[in-house]
Amino acid sequence: MNNQNTTRIQVSQVKKVITTLFNSYGISKKDSEVITNSFIEADLCGVNTHGVTVVPAHIEKLKAGGYNINPNIRKVREGISFAVVDGDGSFGALSAKYSMKLAKKEAKQKGTFSVFSYNNNTFGPAFYYSAMAAEEGLIGIVMCNTPPAMAPWNGNEKLLGTNPFSISIPVKEGSPITLDMATSQVAKSKINIALKEGKDIPLGWATDINGNPTTDPQKAVEGMVLPMGGYKGYGISMMVDILSGVLSGASFLNEVGSFYRNMENCMNVGFMFIVIDPKLIIGENFYDLIKDYYNILKSSSSVKGAEILIPGDRKSNFKKQFSETGIEINKETINKLNQYLLENNIDMKLA
Repeated sequence: MNNQNTTRIQVSQVKKVITTLFNSYGISKKDSEVITNSFIEADLCGVNTHGVTVVPAHIEKLKAGGYNINPNIRKVREGISFAVVDGDGSFGALSAKYSMKLAKKEAKQKGTFSVFSYNNNTFGPAFYYSAMAAEEGLIGIVMCNTPPAMAPWNGNEKLLGTNPFSISIPVKEGSPITLDMATSQVAKSKINIALKEGKDIPLGWATDINGNPTTDPQKAVEGMVLPMGGYKGYGISMMVDILSGVLSGASFLNEVGSFYRNMENCMNVGFMFIVIDPKLIIGENFYDLIKDYYNILKSSSSVKGAEILIPGDRKSNFKKQFSETGIEINKETINKLNQYLLENNIDMKLA
């Protein structure tokens, strides 16, 4: 970003403002911190589409009654290697953290453990949760379905979501290898940002409502995003929808609720979390093997003037940089957050 429409603000100040705001709407201080951290982490890692810029929309959903602010997130079914969790209409960050915490605990005893969750709202950046496992030397796999935005292959009806997934592998004395991606050509939030900023989108991102390629973000929002990798992305989107939506008991296909159009209701998004403890499966030497794996790739020959990149490298580099310099927030978002502070008589101001 880094332009005249943004302001760089230290993370501590942003955290304090957003946590205080959520707390003012009746969310406990502890839960407010969990929710806020998911947005901050997105911005720190350069994923601004899932960062502070979307906080005003979440506050509007909160004000509309679309979030259960006192949820009873709980296991409703379990077996030797799995559990099913009811998110109880909470903020997605709360039910996602509960589910990942449960998966980590059980995986440390059993080697692998899967948690499926329904009755959820969007959880934001998928990598945030898979990384929670990697931080403890575990492998984390996270996926969720989303509101319909893509058509089936050769179709012209929105039935599938962008359905993101993330996998994090721990690396000895280093940042985890983290794959984090939507199954669409781009996350739909990037199109929303282009619309907000009055910019065209690249050809190949989306089509209009009639299936024609478009560079107009308004027509793209009304139309459909395109799958990454053509029919391969479409197939992966289906698998994520089945595993996280159908299998968890959540909504799927075009039954997943819209975040923006139905703010007063829970979206009933489905989550799936898988955690693997490599120590129990192959032994402690796993970490040395992965370190060697990482180093072999990093030290391989590269195109002149370019660096070999491993999934997660850019996020790690951004986090190191932005932790020191602060994160960039657009002025429209700053103004909206300051307006909420004023409305709630909070003697505080962002920037």
